Amino acid sequence: MKTDVSAPAKRNHGTRETRNASRSPDRAKMASPDRVVDAIIRGIRAGLYVPGQRLIEADLTREYRVSRGPVREALKRLAAEGVLTLTRNRGAYVRTLTRIEVRDSLVVLEPLVALMADLAAKHISKDDNAPRLRDAFKRLASFKDDGSTVAFLNARRSFYDTIVDIGGNHELKRILPLMQIHLLRMQFHSYITVRDREKQFEEYKAIAESILAGDSRRAHKVAGQHLRRTRLSLMRLPDDAFPTIRS
Repeated sequence: MKTDVSAPAKRNHGTRETRNASRSPDRAKMASPDRVVDAIIRGIRAGLYVPGQRLIEADLTREYRVSRGPVREALKRLAAEGVLTLTRNRGAYVRTLTRIEVRDSLVVLEPLVALMADLAAKHISKDDNAPRLRDAFKRLASFKDDGSTVAFLNARRSFYDTIVDIGGNHELKRILPLMQIHLLRMQFHSYITVRDREKQFEEYKAIAESILAGDSRRAHKVAGQHLRRTRLSLMRLPDDAFPTIRS
């Protein structure tokens, strides 16, 4: 099956940098709940926490060196933002998306990503935008044969972040993180095949080339097709790709 989302099939204990992220000087200045929120989000993006995984308060207090109060506030905030699921009897879990939620999210993302590429193509000739995108794509392309690492996830996020930044639309920068794309990517990693990987890198290349050529119409088209293919492919996955968390 052809998918464009990735995540480890089991918990990845992450890198030392990831585990120490919440202890960096900048984040040390945050209020305790903010530090926990930031650390959990970074942990999800790095594969330290995966969809469906239970987050235990005692482990979080020890890991991030805070009391239970800030941890509970952080969990409630992340649940309100759609990152976690809180259950009355079993605590907090990293959210898993249902088939309908995946479909609806990708229907919304398709025009947004197409617009993102369109705007980047229109601004590619300004400043150092072209070399920035070339560098971002070069880093991403280096993982063509190794798309299961934390470094690959970071390179892909950097590629898309660079495109958004080049486009210069502040509302896109605000809206896209709300879509929780990292959850969607991680939930379906175990379903990706070698051919899927080849196809997605072909599409990344087409998006990058159309933007670098300043062809906004083509950039809009190939980016939209990329999301549409992903949506249709995910809708063909079996039901066990969409697990539910019981309360």
